[in-house]
Amino acid sequence: MTYCVGKCKEYKALKPTGVGRYAMGQKRCNFCEIFIEIDNILCPCCNSQLRCLPRSRKGKEQYHLHLQKN
Repeated sequence: MTYCVGKCKEYKALKPTGVGRYAMGQKRCNFCEIFIEIDNILCPCCNSQLRCLPRSRKGKEQYHLHLQKN
């Protein structure tokens, strides 16, 4: 069982303007319910796998458009 112990608050990411969070390299922890800026694929707090891609269709389309521009 995984649960949040609060260590992830140190890595909390601010929302970027004009670009999506995933395009900026931020990841989301489903258990802690925050976006994190970290290179690892595991949450430093609850040790669960971080989500690196958007789930919605609109979010995926925006993400792929951003990748094609760069």
